[in-house]
Amino acid sequence: MPEIQAETLIEGHAPETVWEFVKDSSLVASRARHVVAVRPRSEQDKTFRINEWTVLLNGSEVTWRQREAAGPGLRLRFEQTAGDLEKLSGEWSVATSGPGTRVTLALDYELGVDGLAPLLEPIWSQSFQAHADELLRALTACAAQRGATSA
Repeated sequence: MPEIQAETLIEGHAPETVWEFVKDSSLVASRARHVVAVRPRSEQDKTFRINEWTVLLNGSEVTWRQREAAGPGLRLRFEQTAGDLEKLSGEWSVATSGPGTRVTLALDYELGVDGLAPLLEPIWSQSFQAHADELLRALTACAAQRGATSA
């Protein structure tokens, strides 16, 4: 299964502040150009929720429903429960790093086209890397709009 990882440092913000943005998928997604929609499909409680994502990858709309579980600590794990991909899972993690907060987004995916996987995976890996990088840019924009807090 191909793995993607992206990370960023958000200076001037405490991990708890950034964590609130990470948990608000709709807010972050609204600032990411390639995200068409994030639709809540369950009650949005503190530790568990289900969201449906629609994003543009490789010029096509790709939709999946994911179960998200918070914890332990400032971690948000997610796993596809239905959708266009064979498998999708990953984790957001938030931690103190010097003058700010380091956010890491890691994801694994499987297309479900075994015979074509060697040809398609490099292209899809680039798209998923761009997806992860854009979500981190959107998260940074959310933090910047809120203004600096003590780290």
